[in-house]
Amino acid sequence: MDNISGRYFDDAEYQRRRRLVREGMQARGLDACLIASPENIFYLTGLDHQGYFACQLLVMPVDGQPVLITRAMEKATVRDQAPDVLHVGYADGTEPAPGEERSDPGIDGTWSMAMGTPTREPRRRPYLMPSAAVRDSVKVLHDVGLSKGVIGIDMNSTFLPYSIAEGIMNGVPDAEWQQLESLVDDVRVLQSPAELELTRQAAAISDSMMLSAIAAAGPGVNAREVMAAIYDAMFRRGGTYPGFVPLVRSTRNLAHEHGTWQDLALVPGDLLFLEMAGCSHRYHAPMGRLVFIGEAPPEAQKVNRICQDAMMAAADTIKPGALAGDVYEAWQAVLDRNGLSHYSRHHCGYSIGIGYPPSWSGSGVPVGLRRNSRMRLREGMTFHLMSWLLGSGQGDAFLSDTVEVTTNGCEFLTTVGRDVLAR
Repeated sequence: MDNISGRYFDDAEYQRRRRLVREGMQARGLDACLIASPENIFYLTGLDHQGYFACQLLVMPVDGQPVLITRAMEKATVRDQAPDVLHVGYADGTEPAPGEERSDPGIDGTWSMAMGTPTREPRRRPYLMPSAAVRDSVKVLHDVGLSKGVIGIDMNSTFLPYSIAEGIMNGVPDAEWQQLESLVDDVRVLQSPAELELTRQAAAISDSMMLSAIAAAGPGVNAREVMAAIYDAMFRRGGTYPGFVPLVRSTRNLAHEHGTWQDLALVPGDLLFLEMAGCSHRYHAPMGRLVFIGEAPPEAQKVNRICQDAMMAAADTIKPGALAGDVYEAWQAVLDRNGLSHYSRHHCGYSIGIGYPPSWSGSGVPVGLRRNSRMRLREGMTFHLMSWLLGSGQGDAFLSDTVEVTTNGCEFLTTVGRDVLAR
């Protein structure tokens, strides 16, 4: 949907999402959720901006209008992108009034709060200075009748600082506070047809980014030129900034798992590691390939075949009802049959979708296709499927693609060739 607001879905899509989240809240006995992650706030309201570096919270009641709490300067963005929520904007840079810094419960060091439960203990930690974000959030919870409610709070979110969470729970001491855990994420992991269309757009962008990176590589080429080609393709194909910077590493920094390009020229014999995700309206489609600079070594064909076979064995296992752990075991079994039983990974893929910096898979450790995982796959899930053989003892190979769980099984959305690549 092309419009100045950036709101990508119609009202019915947002209502569907909120209904599903509220059904989960009712099953848990929650009166409201306090949500901090930008992915989940975007999912439920349409708010898409970079202002989440400061505190922003969504109060999602089981009944009634959601309330979005942000810095006051975000007023126009919220008005245009999330018009059906009540917006409360807090001021920043305001010093507390004299004596106000001692107004919070427990500030005398006698009482503190543990998830809403007062516990008597000596104060051995820094005092919590009140902030405008805390004060206005507390006021909202009182104003909407939640001062004695059962509230799920997003304590695992990277974007909910301790001082904010503790300050709000101190300010609403009669509420029953519960860990929100993955309630919203469990709804978000299934993409609607409208969302899958954006994931497919992102996959097409990923293909262009990867092909541009491969074409730019070669002996004497600086890694920054490869990165420049990736970004050029990303934006010319209609993508936006991804949740995680593209990963471009060569032999000298290959082991830096989440590192990226350095100001180094590629030389014959280098391995060039490429992993990136196109992004369309915050939906991501990661993929990865390995490129040999100069000539591929003699063992490259064999190890790449093992890598491909393992990926396809995992893909053949992906279907509605399958266990995530079984997908991993299908991948591992191919390695075991080829003399690589000593080699294993923490996963062979993970769930993807909405992402904001610093991650293209949402905040926190990704939901993976891990050994012993009992997660059941469902139609509409999307995964970054990975087959990774670096330092295996038989050579090096790396393949990863975005796949969708469909009625008929696994569909690859990214399509760049998986044969040995040399530049």
